[in-house]
Amino acid sequence: MAADLRLEEYVQRKLKRAREYFYFRIVRAGKETRIPLPHPFSTEYRAAYDAAHVTVFGMAPNALASSTGVSELVRMHRLSEKYKRLPAASKSGRNLALDLMATRWGKFEASAIRPIHVQAIYDSLSDRPATANRRLDDISSVFGWGRTRGFADINPCRKIERVESVGSYEPWPEAELATLIEHGRPEIIKAVLVAVYTSQRRGDVLLRLQDHTIDGGVWYLSQGKTGTTVPVPLHPVVLAILDIERTARRKAAIVDPQRALLTNSRGQPWTASGFGASWIKELIRLKLRPATVSEYAEGAFQPTFHGLRHTNATMIANAVARNPEVFGGIDRVKSMLGHLSERMAKHYMRRAKGEHMNAATMLLIPEIGNRPAWIGNQEVE
Repeated sequence: MAADLRLEEYVQRKLKRAREYFYFRIVRAGKETRIPLPHPFSTEYRAAYDAAHVTVFGMAPNALASSTGVSELVRMHRLSEKYKRLPAASKSGRNLALDLMATRWGKFEASAIRPIHVQAIYDSLSDRPATANRRLDDISSVFGWGRTRGFADINPCRKIERVESVGSYEPWPEAELATLIEHGRPEIIKAVLVAVYTSQRRGDVLLRLQDHTIDGGVWYLSQGKTGTTVPVPLHPVVLAILDIERTARRKAAIVDPQRALLTNSRGQPWTASGFGASWIKELIRLKLRPATVSEYAEGAFQPTFHGLRHTNATMIANAVARNPEVFGGIDRVKSMLGHLSERMAKHYMRRAKGEHMNAATMLLIPEIGNRPAWIGNQEVE
C-alpha cells in the first residue's frame, strides 16, 4: 500500500502474509460489524464502501451533511484539479491543513467560520511559527478556492495576526558561514555550497540534483515545493563538487542518471531525515548552535539550512540594489529564486536598498567639531 494512502472513516487495513485486506469496521454496543472491501485504488471500492455504509447506518455517506459545510469543502477540495496538481511536498502540507479543518470545524457551515476561529487555530500552533504560517497559508488557499464555489462569502484567514518566525529565514553571517565551510565535514559542506551557489531549497539540492536534469552547465530544476521549473546556472564550485561525486560513482560502477548526485559519508544518496540528523549534529559539533533550542541566548543567530537560500538572495539583492538598471532589479532576485510571487523578492530588495541607501547617507554627514587625536590613532598590537 502506498505510504500516503489516506483511509476513509471506518476503513481498517490488515496485513497478512504480505497481502493487504480492507474492511468497513465499526464496534457498537460491544458488537463488531466487519464488511470486506476491495482495495481503495480499485474501481469497485466506492460502490462497496457506500453499500457498507448503508448496511451499517441505513444511509449513504454524507447523506445528512451540508452541501456548504466545512466537511464538504474539504472533500470537494481534495477532488479538485487544483489539489491534484499540487507538488508532492505542497500536497502533504495541504493534507495536514485539511485534516485540521475537518477536525476542528467539520460539523460547521463554511460561512460560519470567522477570523476569530482561524486565529484560535493559529494561536494553538504559535509556538511553532513556521508551522503555524504554513497551515494558515493552506487554509487560506482552501477558503479562497471555496469562496468562488459558494461555500463562503469571505475568506476568514484575512488579517490574521501572525507570529514572526525567528531564525527560519535569517541569512548566515560571514563568520559563521566561514566556520561551517572551513571546518565542516565534506559530505555536509558539499550540500551547503550547492545551496549557497544555487539558492535552492534543501529537498531540491539533496533529492532533485540529478544528471538527467543538468544540460550544458544549467540545472533545469522542477522545484519540489512550487512545481516551478527554474533554469539554474551552476557555479564552477558546484560543477567541481558534482565532478567529485561522478568520479566516486564511476569507481563504484554506478550508472543511473536519475540518482541524486549528492551523497552522504557512505556514498549513498541522502534521505531527508538522514541529512536533518547529520546537519544538527554537525552544527553542534562546530559550536554553531547549542544542543537544544531552549539553550539559545536571546537574540543569538539561529542557523538553518534554509538560511543559506536567503544568504544567496541577500547577496544578489545587495549587488542589484547598487545598480538595478544594469543588474535587472527585482526580476533578477525573483528569477534566481524561482518565486511565483514577488512578495519575497520585494522583501530582499527593500532591505538591500535600505542598507545601500543608509551606507551612502553616512557619506553625506560632515565631521562634527574637531575629532580628538586619540580616535583612530590606536596602535594595533
